[in-house]
Amino acid sequence: MNQPLLLTSLVEPRVSLRAAQVSDLADLRSWKNSNRSGFFFKGEITPSMQQDWYKKYRARPDDYMFIVEKENRKAGCMGMRVEKGGAVDAYNIIGTPGGAGKGLMKAAMAVMCSYAADRFTKDIGCLVLKNNPAIGYYQACGFKIAGDGGDHHIFKLDWTKFKPVAYEISEG
Repeated sequence: MNQPLLLTSLVEPRVSLRAAQVSDLADLRSWKNSNRSGFFFKGEITPSMQQDWYKKYRARPDDYMFIVEKENRKAGCMGMRVEKGGAVDAYNIIGTPGGAGKGLMKAAMAVMCSYAADRFTKDIGCLVLKNNPAIGYYQACGFKIAGDGGDHHIFKLDWTKFKPVAYEISEG
């Protein structure tokens, strides 16, 4: 994403999603490397690989990587990108150990999906490895298994279960 963006929940818990910056790269790399078993890419991400990813990410206008914060403390990250067919793919959802169990990442997902639906489409999904311990998280966020991808589930946001939330947009 090539613009600053800040999404702030107007409901409790009040979380903010701000566009990732260069200063966040070490945290992003650390979080991803610490949670490799839950992701398709199992290798160790090096600082140069992270820098290369960030350059490419910044060049893609419909790709968003957010740092999730509560009262200026990082609770994790989550991304979304608009696919060629117009659907939104949620990706790299990682909570920090200190943010677990407080509902912050669930609240952040509600904000991100609400923004995606308002700005792009209600066709929101994600791919989750079948051995990922966070499957229950996705279901609690309103996603349902819509297909089988072999080693992963294809999740789609279930609009009979998902309730959009109020948020405000500002420049990050």
